Amino acid sequence: MKKDDLQKFSGKDGEKAYVSYKGKVYDVTESRLWKNGRHVNKHEAGMDLSEAMESAPHGMDVLERFEHVDTLEGFTAKKEAGKKGLLKKLYRMFHPHPMLIHFPMGLLGFTVIMQFIYLVTRNTSYEISAFHSLVVAVVFMPPTILSGILSWWLNYDFAVTKIFMYKLSFSIILLIMGIIELVMRFSNPEISATSFQYNLLIFANIPVLAVVGFNGGKLSWG
Repeated sequence: MKKDDLQKFSGKDGEKAYVSYKGKVYDVTESRLWKNGRHVNKHEAGMDLSEAMESAPHGMDVLERFEHVDTLEGFTAKKEAGKKGLLKKLYRMFHPHPMLIHFPMGLLGFTVIMQFIYLVTRNTSYEISAFHSLVVAVVFMPPTILSGILSWWLNYDFAVTKIFMYKLSFSIILLIMGIIELVMRFSNPEISATSFQYNLLIFANIPVLAVVGFNGGKLSWG
């Protein structure tokens, strides 16, 4: 298939949506993330994605789930120069956001478990563990959010979609909640045993975190 032929499969006006990656052409028509032939408000169907995939937050295994329908003649991958190109190379080397996101997610889950066990057993060791876990989780949140914004810029040019808006908004909400919880706990070390509001905030971390994780999963895996 030639590039001119590939461009005909734009996913618009009832056409199928095809994309290519390193010479292989895939049919992504059935993907929810390629609705109307557009992906994350940046990539268009009917195009070669060899360069774009190099900086994507997911691997080529995402494309391998779709039908391989043809091969693309004479594709070439362009290299992006300048500061942004260098940052993309560093990002691909270290993957800061995928690495950092696991810390607040895991630690907040552990916080909730320890707090629940404390409320059941009234053993203060569990409450202290929950508090320490919460402190570390909140410390990791700002660099995690900033690395996510960096990824948004490098990989998607700040494309405004529901997925990115949900991820960013609920991440900020989670950070604010965490700060409030720490202020409450530092102000009153006995608050776990007496405050319904404090415990409600602790357990509310999970649904807020779930929104962030769910939309991150949609971005990476479809």
